[in-house]
Formats: sequence, structure tokens, C-alpha cells
Amino acid sequence: MEQQVQFIGFSYQEAERFVRNIVNRCIEEHDLKQKGKEAEPPITPQQACAALKVSLPTLRRYVRIGLIRRHDLGPRRKVFYLSELEEDIKRVEASVYANR
Repeated sequence: MEQQVQFIGFSYQEAERFVRNIVNRCIEEHDLKQKGKEAEPPITPQQACAALKVSLPTLRRYVRIGLIRRHDLGPRRKVFYLSELEEDIKRVEASVYANR
């Protein structure tokens, strides 16, 4: 369940400090996760298709419905990361098995 926060009764400075604290904590968690990892090279959509054994239209459909993450590096440059593809597939498989 998502947690909702309302800033009723907060001064502007209190609300700003609260949000800043949350953002800093998220950045610290992200940095801790990234410390042990090497920079992963991006892969092209064609390489992602080969890794998933699907066609390019199917890959685009998976991205459109939110099953697979894609990174847009410009208007014509779309890339994927192999580790994210693996995570996304595991997440989808787990939800399929959970709904049986």
C-alpha cells in the first residue's frame, strides 16, 4: 500500500525539509546499490529482441504496456539493459504464477 502525505499545518520550510530528507535518503540507497556494480553497457532494441527471443513489434508492445523498461537517450536512441530485462521477466513470471 502506498503511503500518502499531506502537508497540512506544515510551514513551507518544514515541508521542504521533509521532502529533501526523503530525496536524500533515496539517493543514498541508490548509491549504495550502485557501488558494487560495474557500469553495464546498454543494448540495442535488436539485441534485446534476441535476448528475449521476440520480434521487434512484440518488444515495442511489451514496453508500451509496461512489462519491459526502456531508456530513451534521445528522440531516436532507445536502449535497454540486460540486467533490467532479466529483472522485468522475473517480475512478470512471478505475477503470472501468483495469479494462477
